[in-house]
Amino acid sequence: MIAKKLNLIYVCALLLVSNMVGAQEYTSKLVPKDSTLLYINGEGTFLRLGKKEGATFNLASTVQTGFQFNQLDSANGKTNSNRLSLNMVRVSFTASGLRDKVSLGIVNDFTGTSGILEGWVGISVLNNHGKLILGQKQTNTNNRLAMADERYSSIMAQSIAGKSNDGITYGGLMQNFVGSTREGGIFFETNFNLNRWRIYPSVSITTGKGQNFFSTQSGPGFKYGGRIDVMPMGDFIKNGAFVADDIYREPKPKLAIGVAGSYNVKANSPIGSDNGLITALYNNSKVQDWANYRKVAADFIYKNNGFAFVGEYINGSIYGKNLYTNAVATTKLTDSTASAFYNLGNAFNIQASYITQGGWAFNGRFSHITPETYIPTSLVHNQTWYTVGVNKYLSGNALKIGLNINYIQDNNSALLKKMLTGNLAIQLIF
Repeated sequence: MIAKKLNLIYVCALLLVSNMVGAQEYTSKLVPKDSTLLYINGEGTFLRLGKKEGATFNLASTVQTGFQFNQLDSANGKTNSNRLSLNMVRVSFTASGLRDKVSLGIVNDFTGTSGILEGWVGISVLNNHGKLILGQKQTNTNNRLAMADERYSSIMAQSIAGKSNDGITYGGLMQNFVGSTREGGIFFETNFNLNRWRIYPSVSITTGKGQNFFSTQSGPGFKYGGRIDVMPMGDFIKNGAFVADDIYREPKPKLAIGVAGSYNVKANSPIGSDNGLITALYNNSKVQDWANYRKVAADFIYKNNGFAFVGEYINGSIYGKNLYTNAVATTKLTDSTASAFYNLGNAFNIQASYITQGGWAFNGRFSHITPETYIPTSLVHNQTWYTVGVNKYLSGNALKIGLNINYIQDNNSALLKKMLTGNLAIQLIF
């Protein structure tokens, strides 16, 4: 039954794209003469009303399905499993008006537990060199690829509510130290020139509870963070500085270097990206309490003529005094026992890819995770992740077909295990 539904979805979607490819740009007779209705492959439909201070609307839908094969090799022996699933089903709507002084965005996720993945309103300031945003969106305090739109991920696999259960889409670094990539709060972004350099600073104050801005949240405290990106060779094409593959084939060398950090006060989840997952910590007064979670990230990306190279590093640590693991406040939280409550340690991720002019993309990724301390109940294990993959981009990136193979070795778990995973996926943006 699932296979029949997936086939029906793709037949309908492919018919839609085939009709649109033949007429990527057109003006509807129903739209006023000073307005345009435009379809762009891989970006959706754009409606522009008015020439001067008119409004612009963009509607885009994404459907990605896939087949996954897993083989787990542990002390209990080898086990195999298969899965056919809808990896991603999303509809996004953005709008801007008054010469881009006001903007808004909504992203609905039909494969997640919450229907709203993003919802925000923005106001441009500083002569359009800055933007103040209120709502839930991708946060600016993580590594570079955590700020990328999953539609442009070089590795296709299941994505649920902006995060991945098995980590394949995002890799070991994000699986252990990022979790949900969306947060709710207030964001301020700006940009300026320094000679030929482009500088992009940003700061934010969020709830520190991840993707729970539109639901009930528990626990005190906020998350404070910021990021700065420096581009000494000028701007990338579109959002290319945050896309792993060089899908726009930068004609000139481009480099971006970024540093980000955050301080999550009273974090009640292991990575500070969820809500109410930690319930067994207490203070001197025998009242439920939590540690402050700190995260620092540094990264770079280089692109030129289809070649892309990305490097990322992240560290997670906590600051908390006089915390206890029992309600009577007699068993103190130590560095070792803290690793069973919070994701502590560091990780680095290196990946490279090349896209031919014909749209064939070849990529490889290597990630290594090191725990700060390790006990059998630690959340972070010593892990090594390897990934190789190939994608085929068609119709201006509107259609993507990909295959990837992933090998994960967990060296420190109570049961030493190795996992081999393969994904075959098809994605359509319309």
